Amino acid sequence: MALYPGGGAHLAYSTPNLNEAEPADHIEDGRSLTDDDFYDATDYWAHKNEISLEQCIAEAKAAMDLFLNNDFEQAQQKMKPLADKTMYHALGYSTILFLQAMMTCDRADMEKALEASQKAVNVIHRFRAQYSISDSIFRLSGHYKKLSDEEIHAELCYAEALLFRAALTFFYDESLASFIKGALKIRSCFMSYRECYRILNSHTWKTHNSKIRDEFEAGVLLGLGSFNIGLSILPGKILKLLQVIGFNGKRSYGMKCLNKVAEMKHTLRSTMASLSLLVWELFVTFFIGEGLPNRTLCAALFKDLNVQYPNGAIILFLRARFHLTSGDVDNAIYFYNQSVYCQSYYKQFHHICYWELQFAYAMLGCWDWAANYAKRLKNESRWSRCVYAYLIAIYIYPYDQSIENYVTWRLLCQKVPKVRLRIAGKSIPVEKFCERKAKRFLAENRMYLANFEFMYFWNIFSIFEARRSHVSDVMYKIEQFKRENPTEDVNDLALYDFLRGVCLKTMRQYESAERCLYKVIQSESRLTDNFYLVPNATFELSQIRFEQKNYSEAESLLNKVKQYKGYSLENKLLFRVHAAVERLAALKST
Repeated sequence: MALYPGGGAHLAYSTPNLNEAEPADHIEDGRSLTDDDFYDATDYWAHKNEISLEQCIAEAKAAMDLFLNNDFEQAQQKMKPLADKTMYHALGYSTILFLQAMMTCDRADMEKALEASQKAVNVIHRFRAQYSISDSIFRLSGHYKKLSDEEIHAELCYAEALLFRAALTFFYDESLASFIKGALKIRSCFMSYRECYRILNSHTWKTHNSKIRDEFEAGVLLGLGSFNIGLSILPGKILKLLQVIGFNGKRSYGMKCLNKVAEMKHTLRSTMASLSLLVWELFVTFFIGEGLPNRTLCAALFKDLNVQYPNGAIILFLRARFHLTSGDVDNAIYFYNQSVYCQSYYKQFHHICYWELQFAYAMLGCWDWAANYAKRLKNESRWSRCVYAYLIAIYIYPYDQSIENYVTWRLLCQKVPKVRLRIAGKSIPVEKFCERKAKRFLAENRMYLANFEFMYFWNIFSIFEARRSHVSDVMYKIEQFKRENPTEDVNDLALYDFLRGVCLKTMRQYESAERCLYKVIQSESRLTDNFYLVPNATFELSQIRFEQKNYSEAESLLNKVKQYKGYSLENKLLFRVHAAVERLAALKST
């Protein structure tokens, strides 16, 4: 049975119908070998005869288990010796290095992973079916020549290796040329997955080995599911451009694919599907404003993962996030710390835990603890010293009004613009936001509700939905701050009304929330700095209308949000607007 997002079960065990997301015609990329593809044929066939495809998949699964149980070096060693001989060892080794690069964000690790992914592409290419001109013509009419199990799995592994290589290309070099190269690689990968799906549903199998076929099906559905979900969250304008070159995506279909793979427990890619679903539910849903995660689904996924990887850093981290998004902050802090303590090989992964921990303590109003974790990030992490300096400043301001702390606060605000990064000549939006706010604080020699403001823009207020008692505490602190820091500044008052309105909305006090949000919108012409509050207040008002089932007005307000241009963190809000529009469209179609 396959778990579905609604928490129920689906009895049918058939391949999802791809008619829901029919692809453009596959464009053959050719099969001619390049200079990089030449190898010692005798050596290749010797290893081919020594280890079967099924054994290769089993070894890749064993390496994955080692990795997720924190035995990172052993996982690499299990894959590396045959990484230039078999497709699954090549893919497994490059996957491990890819995960390492994503966990560390270290340039040297990215270079190593990029080299391994290129080698993996070349190794896997050796196993792919070679097509003559007549074969290609027959394929266009839907007829396939008989393919071996190795050739069929090679097509799948080739698609996966291309995906890793494309992702690394984006991260390693953010130039426009690199972006174009990465996009073309992803398109080739996308089309390969579509080709795999056609193979899956054609009569090309020479054997009836159900394990080999299940592994192939799981890989195909994992790839197509990930693509469909990833594409579905992109704003409409971007998605329309991508559809022109053959991309399309439907979230419901993607979730169906991933859920099915997660239930195929005997397969290599089942764990990856489970992790993908957890990342979606625990992180992406908040980023796009989908609301609280499906706890029933998450609990079902953790049931097996906790047994297989009881002390795995990644699993403990996801368990912590599950508790955080459930409003159980104390248990979240415990599991984040367990994730840190259980391994020291990838210390950069600790930084992800520290990032979450500073928000966990901020949710509790423990600003000094939140500041301490922000300090650790500033001292140890390479991601954004600008954001870390800003976080320390907004956390130390509320709890310590001493002269010494005031001097530290001003020094931090002065440092924020000096340590900003520029990637391919462009600023990072959140750093630009931090710089603008820090300059304003210095000019006015004070800070107004900046800690709660940042928590809102990092979707922490959405998490409060899980435990509304936290929201009432936050609103009390916001109101108390205003009483103790009276102001006539229209920008500060708009921020106060906005944050109070969001709190009231979370507590389902819609009439009071509307009054606050309308005050923000009506102050539009008088705002000089905090203009971004107006489109965000309009969006929050649309969500109130959605909850009240006034869908026509909700849609009208969302269209109004789209008309605002050039405000801080605009793209972040547009992702949420797109998700809200999709929800409305889904309701209209039912």
